[in-house]
Amino acid sequence: MESTEGAPTDAGWTALVGVDTQTTKFPARAKMGNEWILVVRTPTGWRGIDRACPHQQATMQDAVEMGGGTMLRCPRHNFIFRLADGRGVNCPGYTLGVYAIREAGGVLHARRDPG
Repeated sequence: MESTEGAPTDAGWTALVGVDTQTTKFPARAKMGNEWILVVRTPTGWRGIDRACPHQQATMQDAVEMGGGTMLRCPRHNFIFRLADGRGVNCPGYTLGVYAIREAGGVLHARRDPG
């Protein structure tokens, strides 16, 4: 079921718009309030990331999962980021914004993860 709500919910969680857990291909672009993020499905659940790499703002839409779903590699310059905290593995000084994602009744909700 796709959410039509983008307003903040409890404890800073915001329903994501534009993503359906049953039919969407991941990574997927989703609207969180007034901004767009990417949602990835990992072996341990869901994770959200900034849409653009912090290096040169290249899209992360085609990022490659690595390390058993614990890291993502930017498709443009092969910079690798940990999904746990967004820190660059092979690119010191760069950090990708990450979001905690939870599912409730088939609707995904996100909030910025301070890492």
